Amino acid sequence: MFGPLVCLIVGVGLILFLILYLRFHAFLALISAALVVALLSDRIPLAEAIPMVTAGFGGMMEKIGILLIMAAIIGKCLMDSGAADRIVRGFTRLFGAGRENYSLLSSSFVLAIPVFFDTVFYLLAPLARAVYTRRKKDYVMIVCAAAAGGAITHALVPPTPGPIAVAEKFQEMNVPVTIFMTMLVGVLASIVPVFVGGVLYTNYINRKMTVIPKAMLGVSQEELEAIASKSDSELPNLFFSCLPFVLPVLLLAFSSIAAYITHNEMLLVWIRFAGDKNVAFFIGALIAIGLLISQMKLSFDAACERLGPAIGSGAIIAFITCAGGAFGSILAQSGIGTYIADAAKNWGLSLLVLAYLTSTLIRVAQGSATVAMITTAGIIAPSIGMVELGFHPVYLVCVIGFGASGFSWMNDSGFWIFSQLTGLNETQTLKTWTALLTIMSVTGFLWVWLLTRILPLQ
Repeated sequence: MFGPLVCLIVGVGLILFLILYLRFHAFLALISAALVVALLSDRIPLAEAIPMVTAGFGGMMEKIGILLIMAAIIGKCLMDSGAADRIVRGFTRLFGAGRENYSLLSSSFVLAIPVFFDTVFYLLAPLARAVYTRRKKDYVMIVCAAAAGGAITHALVPPTPGPIAVAEKFQEMNVPVTIFMTMLVGVLASIVPVFVGGVLYTNYINRKMTVIPKAMLGVSQEELEAIASKSDSELPNLFFSCLPFVLPVLLLAFSSIAAYITHNEMLLVWIRFAGDKNVAFFIGALIAIGLLISQMKLSFDAACERLGPAIGSGAIIAFITCAGGAFGSILAQSGIGTYIADAAKNWGLSLLVLAYLTSTLIRVAQGSATVAMITTAGIIAPSIGMVELGFHPVYLVCVIGFGASGFSWMNDSGFWIFSQLTGLNETQTLKTWTALLTIMSVTGFLWVWLLTRILPLQ
């Protein structure tokens, strides 16, 4: 039997070996690693190994399973109803003609909160190409702007799976980090890196690179022209387009402050019921389905049939995330938290730096931002209560997200999605996508470090 450091090295090493060399599915790799660590740890009796793994998996599913499926449904309905297009056009009008890069950046930032990044970029890539078709210049700036916002909010702002899993893992360890607070601070932490990467760097690299785009994967010129020429009358209005994801956020916020507004116990019970994350996003999903039905003139059965692929996609993400939760739970039981806390003190490293470096290394090694985040959360969370932070632990969620969002290269599916949908070759993608995410990652870490000094939230 072995101590926590050996368990950590073997567990992470096994995940990397299974994913990178044997091409295991991430779910199988994470569950396998959890089982191996449970068997190796000198703190986990053999009879309790399997129950601990299943408890870690089930506990995470209880926390995030419904939420992720509701987010997937909302995203699918926004896409199919044209609501996502309507949001993009709203930002275009806000910034004005000639500033389409800002509208794409803002649209990407907002849409990637309720919708998974790959889905958002599948939507925005043809719109970016349509913008280029009209402007005949600045292709690199346009497509990088479309990617920048979503790449950050995907890793920092719930209800995407990574930040939800980290926040829930922290709560499991009695660390006071709520989903609503993670959303607010995640948005605050995203602003500076998105400006530095999505505006300053995209303008810089656009001047250095001239790209004539190739045909994009699965998008014909006719489809591009259809997107560019679609009238607003064919789309839902902006208020109802935003309502499916804005209302859940408002319900979460109201639930957090309700006790300061009223002391009526019955009213508080109902407010907190509606403000539960699962209920709030269930309400958002119902509104999104209603929007889809009214906009496309579908029957309820036909609308539900359209949701099948989205629910399947959300379920896969949920299972991977919960497998990571099982792995993290077993690492915590192995005593890794105490070991890391002691090591941080001995090496003079703050948990902020340690969390960022750990997340970054796991991201570079295996590619998936979500796997990097949930693995790092399992490593870091047990040690939070053992050291004096000097700032609110929600900032640790942010630096884990920034570590997991940068340094994307050829083992990351996002690298290939960007490359194929923009028509850029591998070298061009490294200079644009990889450099962009790395700049936002490092800038984000430095910005969060500054926030812990000027706005510790304690």
